[in-house]
Amino acid sequence: MRDRQSGKSTSVLGRAIAVAAAMLGFAATSGSAQVAGGELVLAQSANPPSLDAMTSSSESARNINMNIFEALVAIDENVDPIPMLAKSIEASDDLLTYVFPLREGVLFHNGKEMTAEDVKASLERYREMGATRGMLDKVKEIEITGPYEVTFHMSEATPTFIEGFSSPRAPAVIIPAEEAAKPANEIEIIGTGPFRFVEFVPDDHVTLERFDGYVPNEDFQGATGFGGKKTAYLDRAIYRIIPEAGARVAALEAGEVQWADQIPVPAAKRMMSDETLNVYEARQWAFMTFIMNWNLPPTDDVNFRRAVLYAIEPEEVMAIATEGFYDLNHGWQYPGRTYNAGDIGKEIYETAHPDKAREFLAQSDYAGEEFLILTDPNYAEHSRAAVVLAGQLNAIGINAVVKQHDWATVLKIRHSDEGWNGWTLMQGLEPFLGPYGMAAKMTGDKTHMRGTDPVFDEAYDRLITGKTVQDRQQAFADIQTAIYDLVPQIKLGDVGRMQAGSARLKGFRPFRAPRLNDIWLED
Repeated sequence: MRDRQSGKSTSVLGRAIAVAAAMLGFAATSGSAQVAGGELVLAQSANPPSLDAMTSSSESARNINMNIFEALVAIDENVDPIPMLAKSIEASDDLLTYVFPLREGVLFHNGKEMTAEDVKASLERYREMGATRGMLDKVKEIEITGPYEVTFHMSEATPTFIEGFSSPRAPAVIIPAEEAAKPANEIEIIGTGPFRFVEFVPDDHVTLERFDGYVPNEDFQGATGFGGKKTAYLDRAIYRIIPEAGARVAALEAGEVQWADQIPVPAAKRMMSDETLNVYEARQWAFMTFIMNWNLPPTDDVNFRRAVLYAIEPEEVMAIATEGFYDLNHGWQYPGRTYNAGDIGKEIYETAHPDKAREFLAQSDYAGEEFLILTDPNYAEHSRAAVVLAGQLNAIGINAVVKQHDWATVLKIRHSDEGWNGWTLMQGLEPFLGPYGMAAKMTGDKTHMRGTDPVFDEAYDRLITGKTVQDRQQAFADIQTAIYDLVPQIKLGDVGRMQAGSARLKGFRPFRAPRLNDIWLED
């Protein structure tokens, strides 16, 4: 850890990340010079359920919040952790202590300077109400060790801690201490990011403006991922809420918006020949999943859940749900990734097994009650998948009924034990970041499936504490085995994502949320 006499770090991790800070940043330059000013209008499909960034893991919230708020640690373009509001990350050799010297002079949007008091208060709030607060479970104490320094004391060594702590899924953002004392969703929207919150009109728009007091991270040469040295060129950004995909396309083609998310595949193919537009393609954007509710009959019965698993024909679901932009993949990590668990579950996944499904259904206590499939129209892939799934399940004797609500309502219902048995959900950020986010949603008290099993708890603990990569790979392989046995979720396939923008929009690079920094509108 840090030598308090010399101020030098003796941590290998600290030195490595300091080197990364110097080398991984890169400027957002292109063939044209950056242009300051202007208003960018972006179209997205759904309201953010909350702009209290700690409390929401929703993509529609992340798209906005990642431009307002910042955390101690961010991810770079390669999904590696880098210091953001922290100056560096200094770990003791036994990984039981992490010292975070803070960047000095960083301002909140209300003009107040960020100090260690704000950091501690924010992280204590996150431990209470953060949507991914489990990533701090191994932190025994957060200590203020200087006006611009906080120290984490760990309950046990966790080699993967910094990877988890850097997650932007529901980021551990830093807010003023006085706001950190407030309940969830009752804070003033005040961060340290390059854009500040102006207004939110539900079902219509969210407006942000450039924060002229923004203090960039000069330890980097340019922006990278959600960190680095960010520069805000735009005066203002307006996120228009346009649920219908055709309306988003029409608004983009008419010049009413300059960027749009979730472009239907046929429209994206047409746009590729339009010189006034740019189309952005991301092949491995999300896992399409079907989540089971373990606390409501009939899905509280493992044999019924197995019947659902064996009844599904993934290719039919994916082809219709994604309009043909998909990859079949049984794995709970992408192919070629470090934690891909090989062929585990492949034979079950590859095709429907209706006879096996009927056997499990006969072994269950199912008595013909409705199987409620929760879905939404805001993400068209969700609703299309739900319809196909209902047909496949009806074919083996399950009384499947689709229940469609708007996205915000779905997010409320899925936190309840009532009103749903299966939920269609594209999970994008979790597999992008690696195995930890996926596994975390199957353990603890905030699981997607409203329950858990000791096998997930034990394997997840090995996943985050395993001393070697091989130890952690085995832990994730055990998790994938349990997924195909106990059926907390069902993997349907890998989903691609199409986005498009005006050719006037320069510097834009697709990432896990549209980044307003280091982009500009050419005259």
